[in-house]
Amino acid sequence: MPAIKTLTSSTILASFFLLGSGIATADTAAGVKALESKNYATAYKELTAAADQGDAVALANLGIMYARGLGISRDVPQAVELWQAAAARGNGPAAFYLGLIYVKGWGVQQNYAEASHWLEMAAAQGDGRAQSAIGRLYEDGYGVQQDYKAAANYFAMAADHGMARAQFNLAQLTEKGRGVKRDEAGAFVLYKKAADQGYAPAQERVGAMYAAGTGVAADPAQALFWSTLAAKQNEKNAERRLAALTSRLSTDEATRIKQSASAWKPVLAVK
Repeated sequence: MPAIKTLTSSTILASFFLLGSGIATADTAAGVKALESKNYATAYKELTAAADQGDAVALANLGIMYARGLGISRDVPQAVELWQAAAARGNGPAAFYLGLIYVKGWGVQQNYAEASHWLEMAAAQGDGRAQSAIGRLYEDGYGVQQDYKAAANYFAMAADHGMARAQFNLAQLTEKGRGVKRDEAGAFVLYKKAADQGYAPAQERVGAMYAAGTGVAADPAQALFWSTLAAKQNEKNAERRLAALTSRLSTDEATRIKQSASAWKPVLAVK
């Protein structure tokens, strides 16, 4: 069974960020502050003291230090033990990290069933990243029975957090009528939300829908604008579309649109 391509090792490492919410002890607070300041020796000392007392935030952050090798030797099995202890104490981010590494098999044996267990735990606590990830498992049938309706429900939860990838994935299901009622106009709205955040696959799809008049009125100018943005991020379908779209507009208008695309900036977390 092939791995889910959207969850790479770099994605996993980038997802390990410092946890400061729910800090319960002085040692944890001091440890998180030291970790933020990259004072790893102090962070390790303080977080270890708090983790020994069973503090979930300290356990989760200490796991991050081991997973990333921050001031100590990288030790993923040790990180797993710490995250399991944190998750058992109700720490959602720790459960999310466990799910991600089991999806990829990064430092552990790849195990989609184990991944789904931890991701569902984190998703139930409202973690948008986990909701998006478990949605992919249900969409593709990795570690769980394939279920488009469940996938759509999880993507919708994550999309409500403003997550571009979840908005895009939900849009795909909506456009195809998988797990939800087929609705091209509704799909376009979702693609557009993700595109506004700079998500290249969504920008490509918005450009294509404007070009064909699918789910939205045909508009070659908008099609060129969004296709140009997507092409800048190496979306091949968008690149192939540019010449045909440009030929449908005057030279001045096409130039103006491309200049506008060059100056465009994404708007993050659009809900």
